[in-house]
Amino acid sequence: MAFTVSNKVLNFFKIIKIIILLFLTATIFGQYTNVDNGFGLDIGNSGSGFFFTRQLMHDSNDFSLNIEIRYYDIKASNETYVFNNFNGQWETIGGVSLFMLPIFIGGNYFPFNGKIENNFSPFLTLRSGVVLSFDGKEYGSFKDRWENPDSQITPGGFIGAGVEFKMVGLNSVSVMFGYELLPLKREFDGIDDYSGQLIHISFNRRKK
Repeated sequence: MAFTVSNKVLNFFKIIKIIILLFLTATIFGQYTNVDNGFGLDIGNSGSGFFFTRQLMHDSNDFSLNIEIRYYDIKASNETYVFNNFNGQWETIGGVSLFMLPIFIGGNYFPFNGKIENNFSPFLTLRSGVVLSFDGKEYGSFKDRWENPDSQITPGGFIGAGVEFKMVGLNSVSVMFGYELLPLKREFDGIDDYSGQLIHISFNRRKK
């Protein structure tokens, strides 16, 4: 079953790459006057994290180019928090020492640009790139767990939809919901695919 799923994921990546290449080819020679820098939070089926992003808005305001790097902390399906009565602190039980660094490039398409008078803009988004995964030991001190982690580099991507809310001044907030692709070449902590649904919340400020 895992082999079949992996083939489907790889075929989907091929489609994503073709679409992004066509998108970049069609827009690379356009004018990008406005640049937004941002950061935000990711909340997904496999964990949570934060990211930094840069958006180049085309002068037509119909689409934008995006590049971002994410830190994604993977949570085990049976991970729970318990209160230790001996030291008076909360502790994690059943957790894994695994995190990912997705580096994606892609774009947003605003199909209703100029058709909505309010300060929000719905958009579709598609992004692809590489994912650096690091798997540490499950026990010991922080140094023991991360002294010599196992690692691998795999393709990744994100497809979804969202809404950008214009704020006062040069600020904006965008919220996206979609599906993130995080397959692995080999299993980390018993799983070879950490793909799943993801909520992506970004706080942006336009560069003057």
